[in-house]
Amino acid sequence: MTFENYKHSLRIQIRFGDIDRLNHVNNACYLTYFESARVNYFQHLFIGHNWTKTGFVVARSEIDHIRPVHLEDELYCFTRLVRIGNKSMTVKNSLVKKEEEQWIICAEGIGVLVAMDYTTRVSIPVPAQWRELLAHFEGTFF
Repeated sequence: MTFENYKHSLRIQIRFGDIDRLNHVNNACYLTYFESARVNYFQHLFIGHNWTKTGFVVARSEIDHIRPVHLEDELYCFTRLVRIGNKSMTVKNSLVKKEEEQWIICAEGIGVLVAMDYTTRVSIPVPAQWRELLAHFEGTFF
């Protein structure tokens, strides 16, 4: 499996505390892994952005658990933007482990993010500058 549709990936450090009684990563940790990759994605694209004034809030999260993840796995989270609306966008994540030079999908998820003015606590249209940066990075127009 290749991930040519993804231009961003983040190596995930699996912590001992992520492991549950069944000796695999607890399902609650997957959202944290997706969040870490998503934050890294936007920090990479929006260099110098003041995250105390504007940013995103998560409106929806969805996860498909496919295979278990274990403490010693070499784990990566791939992130890409799949849609931009007027005030929201949808991000897709693929959580994969590398075994013997093969990528194995462990989970896939989407997150719907709403652009926000953190000062007024009101949703805002996705700024044109964000759209341009995202389209340029992803190599597509939304």
